Amino acid sequence: MTPRQLKVMICTLLLVLVTPANAQDQDPNAILDAAKAAIEELDGFSAQFKMRGEGGSMFADTMPSMNGQLFFGTHETYGRVFHLIGEIREQKSAPAKPLEILLASDRYIWADNDKRTINEYPALGSTRGLPTAFNLTLLSSLTQDDPFDKDMNNAQTIDLLAQETINSVLCDVVHIKRAKPSSNRRQSSNDSYTDARWYIGVKDKLPRKVEHITDAGLIKITLVFELSNLKIATLTQTQLDIPRPDGYQFISKLPKPQPETPEEPTPAPGSQTNSAQPTGEPISTDPMTPRVRLAPSFSFNPEGSEDDSAITNATQTGRITVLYFWGSWCVPCKATSPMVSELASSFRINGSRSTVDVFGLAVREADPARTRSNFESEGFTHALVLDADQIATDFGVRVFPSIVVINGEGEIVFQERISKETTPEALVDGAKKAIIAVMAEETTDSSTD
Repeated sequence: MTPRQLKVMICTLLLVLVTPANAQDQDPNAILDAAKAAIEELDGFSAQFKMRGEGGSMFADTMPSMNGQLFFGTHETYGRVFHLIGEIREQKSAPAKPLEILLASDRYIWADNDKRTINEYPALGSTRGLPTAFNLTLLSSLTQDDPFDKDMNNAQTIDLLAQETINSVLCDVVHIKRAKPSSNRRQSSNDSYTDARWYIGVKDKLPRKVEHITDAGLIKITLVFELSNLKIATLTQTQLDIPRPDGYQFISKLPKPQPETPEEPTPAPGSQTNSAQPTGEPISTDPMTPRVRLAPSFSFNPEGSEDDSAITNATQTGRITVLYFWGSWCVPCKATSPMVSELASSFRINGSRSTVDVFGLAVREADPARTRSNFESEGFTHALVLDADQIATDFGVRVFPSIVVINGEGEIVFQERISKETTPEALVDGAKKAIIAVMAEETTDSSTD
């Protein structure tokens, strides 16, 4: 063995010894949870940022870029915000233009120096009329309560890749493969990527880089947003706001607040009052009585049913119906589905059918046959329904998993989705409590007849 080979072997051995043995045994979900907690605890930070597009030689000249200074913190009016100051190029050969934008959870604000205006748009509205820079600020999700919610709720798979060093900071790399949207689902231009990669600092758990990858086979485009020189600090309100120079017009596209309905004056003693009540839906005067919502029309055929008759609102009259909206691509559903199966079993009496029907409505499935096979191999006891995208839309379900409980009169008594406050266990437990409450009410009604 030559001295050089010996040196290489020793360096390799040292690298193995100093690398944490469990670096790749971590749970990627736990890494993102730790990052979310670290962001919540932050008062603020400043950093240099760079954004670039990568698309191979075919698209190299058309890729945008931007760079500058970024400030992140809590604005006294807008909440958590990003304030970016720098320059942007719409494509490689285009001249640089000044950039100053503010991103909050509910609005975007930017300065247009050519028109001498300060513009304010709703964050959840159309991107038409907004500068390109808004679609390229890939870290904007950090202003939301759950920064990774959009990627996680659309996840087909989530993996932990080999650690990488980003601007001298060792990072865990979480790769999220996003599910393909259904054909009837509208998708915004900045939500059309197929993969997301988050680079999270190993020590401080703060993001240093995010990549949105659009992989269309022969064509692959990647947008990269990267931070450097990150400094944790409590920032001033000036650093977290767009200045409004004299002579600039402020233009807001936010919905105008509705005026409050004035209180009716108390009638004077002996005066006549108009006792006529407005027509329309009666409203309970009992503040504890919830407003009833009827389930929308639905019709579906469970897999493996003995006959071809569809399950509809009419067939479920007098029965308690549980609709569990899920997907095989959905990461949180992997923990929820077994509990839904246990829920279905718990309401069977000696193995026979009870008055509770539990249906698992699968959405956005790229391979329904594979979904059916995997469902059967898991031995789930609730019924499987494929191609349920339209039903999810009709029920207003956008986050998965979600559970809806409908009583025997067709009224929705429970509708909840997973969130940072609602774990899979809490979601299923809430549905179970709603079912028990309906059964108790039905028992009380029958005993009083």
